[in-house]
Amino acid sequence: MKPDRTMRLIATVVVAMLGVTGCSAATSSQAVTSAGVSTTVASSTTVPVSDTTTASSRGAPAGLTPAADPRARAEQLSLVSPDGQYVGPVDSNGDPLLFEPITGYGDFSGQDRFDVDNYEVVRLLARCITDHGFSVTLTKDGPGLSYASVPPEQNQLAYAVEMACKEGLHLPKPAPLSVDQLEETYAYMVALAGCLVSQGYSVSDPPSLDVYIDSQGNWNPYDDVNVGLGAWVSLNQACPQNPVGGYGAWDPGDPITQMPSQ
Repeated sequence: MKPDRTMRLIATVVVAMLGVTGCSAATSSQAVTSAGVSTTVASSTTVPVSDTTTASSRGAPAGLTPAADPRARAEQLSLVSPDGQYVGPVDSNGDPLLFEPITGYGDFSGQDRFDVDNYEVVRLLARCITDHGFSVTLTKDGPGLSYASVPPEQNQLAYAVEMACKEGLHLPKPAPLSVDQLEETYAYMVALAGCLVSQGYSVSDPPSLDVYIDSQGNWNPYDDVNVGLGAWVSLNQACPQNPVGGYGAWDPGDPITQMPSQ
């Protein structure tokens, strides 16, 4: 069994996707996507959404199909508030802007979420998003995407494209961590603490396994690290906060593998 964890982001985050434990410093105040959480780009707009609302494709790159049932798609993506208002991306007229899933870039259906390689997911998303009109780059400090090259006026459209790309990957939904999964993430966090120490940083002693499990994994040795952005990037490359290849490729006792160059 393998776990899935939410990334803790310490900076301006514009979009996020899938994730496990970790912290991430943003490389751009405009946009950074980090594998791990729910999608939230730029400022979304609150408008009523009905079964008859149709997503507009005005100005959209070729190859995108407006969602056939925007209401159902919005609910599927958790873009409808409890009072029935749509809170997702909109077009220039303020109408909901949602597309059919973009497939052909990978398929994670049927996999255990814990086994999914977050770094691979972000690489596939980057390829999909770039192929559909937006120049995004992989961040150097973790499994994330930088939207710094996307003009602000295109943020809403880029957001809609990213969601369509993510949907097309058929990623499994997050699930509560099992005890076995917590034990494995704990083992990785302990190994990660050793990696940070080897890089010359001081970290606090890890909690006991029982405390870690009772807190549902609320400990990360990076919480003790306070460095500038340049050192942060280098450190995250040397000591990745998620196993390279995913937890499906890492077992307790394995060394920490350095993040591959991009």
